[in-house]
Amino acid sequence: MRLNKSLLTGWLFMSILICSGDENSVVKYNGVPLQGKSIQVYSHRAGRGLMPEQTMPAYVEALRLGTDYVDMDIGITKDGILVITHDLGLNPNLTRDENGKWIAEAVPIYSMTLAEIRKYNVGMLRPNTKYASYFPHQRSVDACIPTLKEVVDYVKKVSGRKVGFQIEIKNDPTKPALTATPGEFAKALYKFMKEEDIIDRTEVQAFDWQCLVELNKLAPQIKTAYLSDHTTEIMDDTESGTWTAGLKPKDYGYSLPKMIKHLGGYCWEPFEADLTQKDLDEAHKLGLKVVVWGWPEKEGCEFNYSEVEKMIRWKVDGIISDRPDILKGLLAAHGYNLPQGFIIEGN
Repeated sequence: MRLNKSLLTGWLFMSILICSGDENSVVKYNGVPLQGKSIQVYSHRAGRGLMPEQTMPAYVEALRLGTDYVDMDIGITKDGILVITHDLGLNPNLTRDENGKWIAEAVPIYSMTLAEIRKYNVGMLRPNTKYASYFPHQRSVDACIPTLKEVVDYVKKVSGRKVGFQIEIKNDPTKPALTATPGEFAKALYKFMKEEDIIDRTEVQAFDWQCLVELNKLAPQIKTAYLSDHTTEIMDDTESGTWTAGLKPKDYGYSLPKMIKHLGGYCWEPFEADLTQKDLDEAHKLGLKVVVWGWPEKEGCEFNYSEVEKMIRWKVDGIISDRPDILKGLLAAHGYNLPQGFIIEGN
């Protein structure tokens, strides 16, 4: 099943009506703690609980629904194009070849050209897999991996300046041959953000903190968001600094917020089940925005109600969710105003 340019174009250039209003709350609060006045909605992988993750149809859905930030992970192709993909290689759980067959191996994104990547269909979850079981409501459509430019252009076209971008650099410092280096990622992304004029409404995140350090070397004003979970950034003396840009927890009182502040970060983004009230308070005192995220593969479900309710009570600054629709309902019930959706003509 070969996906050609016309399929992508259909999603990119559908007729739209854009809601009125010039206020851009995302720019106003970008990289800044919200002091409990608001909890921002981040549509994780464009809302993969509803539509195939990080495809153009998913970004259409996310904008219709309404979100403060659209989330996207980036990799670099063999021919130097920034593309939207979470995994270092094609994911066998959601990828079919041009003949409609499920792939067996995760071919590295970095080893393929954009034209080669376009041959694959990523619009459906592979049936009867553990991965598919986490997202029972995801709708299947034909879709290919988009470029970062295609997604950014579409979001701009629909939302003007009302929606922010959350861009995650996807690499693994323990597997350097599979991706570009942190410095190469930083250079390519900075060039893109500057050309597209989106620096003021973008938060850039990474688990490999060196990527963020390299990015802020090029542009200190870029809002860097430091991701963490208990499997990568280890808060004891076994941490070698592989993911933490060489920093050792013992030198910072075993405090992730202090480490991030030292590196010049703007945001801390911990796995929701790892966050404590004490660490949240410390991060806020240091001036860090705190945005949490869910992890279906670890939590066993696409939306952990008890954890999200706790995060809302604690007044985190944002929540990254695979089900932004459910999140918005809970936020409304707690008295928070919500980001408005856009009227988009066409399917």
